[in-house]
Amino acid sequence: MNKTNRPITTTRPTGELQERAQALVDLAVRDGLQGALQFCAFKDGRCVIDVWAGTMATDPGAAKIDGRTLFPIFSTEKPLLATAVHRSVERGKLEYDRRVSDYWPEFRGGGKERLTVRELLGYRSGLPDNKPGLGFDRKSIQEEADWKAMLDWYASCEPEIEPGTKQRYMPKSYGWALGGLLEKVWGRPANDLLRELVLRPAGIEDDFFFVCGDAEVGRIATVYKSASFETMNDDLARRSLLPSSWAVSTARGIARFYNRLCGFDGQAPLVGEETLDGALKPCRHASDPVPDAEGLKQWHMIFGMGYGLWGGADDLSRVFGHGGVGGSEGLCDRSQRLAIGYTCNFDNAPLIRRT
Repeated sequence: MNKTNRPITTTRPTGELQERAQALVDLAVRDGLQGALQFCAFKDGRCVIDVWAGTMATDPGAAKIDGRTLFPIFSTEKPLLATAVHRSVERGKLEYDRRVSDYWPEFRGGGKERLTVRELLGYRSGLPDNKPGLGFDRKSIQEEADWKAMLDWYASCEPEIEPGTKQRYMPKSYGWALGGLLEKVWGRPANDLLRELVLRPAGIEDDFFFVCGDAEVGRIATVYKSASFETMNDDLARRSLLPSSWAVSTARGIARFYNRLCGFDGQAPLVGEETLDGALKPCRHASDPVPDAEGLKQWHMIFGMGYGLWGGADDLSRVFGHGGVGGSEGLCDRSQRLAIGYTCNFDNAPLIRRT
């Protein structure tokens, strides 16, 4: 653990690998594939690539970004939220196989009162992802920014499918699910808990924000090319808590989180090895098996308890992490002791090399 509880500084790497990576991101901006981007990689606990290119906006004369520039990352934040829950289990505040309603009495209706913490972490709630009628406009942002109202809605809404059965991705409601649970068991605001349980011990308090203040808003790059992504150009979203979608981060912060989660740097990992091993097993109902090897060759969304599993049919848990709307990415390869973070401001523009 970072005993000083201060952000950990990173000395930028030097050498051929760093130079080649910098040339690649420069090319992406020059060719219009991205307006701005960052990439960071840690290998064996040490930062080996830390590059960036582009400007804060596409307006003429916009300032250049740097390694401290913050980018909206949407679902790339979800593993940090899940990690807060796992750390709460290790501290005796939660049990995976206890019912969510044991901790959150209002969480009832349509059979969801039988849902366990394990099933909630594993995307098996069966609940809707958002209130009917909400989208990406200003009115929707205003409703979603009302944290208490959204928690009340989530606790009372009716399931769409039988709770605990099918694994189904929850782009937004995962934040109300786990954020609300954390508040119930700790009796404190979720944003404070996320800082204390994850951001501070990971040493990324200056690189990752679930809720932004004045100082952070000025560091956020403008994003483009999709209505959902551009939600984060609204200061209300930037300053409000939705811990499944509205965080901002540097690529360095994302990579360092995974480096610290696994303890690749030689310090105590954020969660114990047994806890992480359990969280990286597919969390599926018997009626909803993992696709076979052929099916897994296609794009897939297989989850353990809060982490996406990308390791392939032979070992799903080897590579894990999460990406987000807009193209941000955080991945960890445990076999290679490799952690990466990527941020950008053009939604899903491919980063390719010329041939």
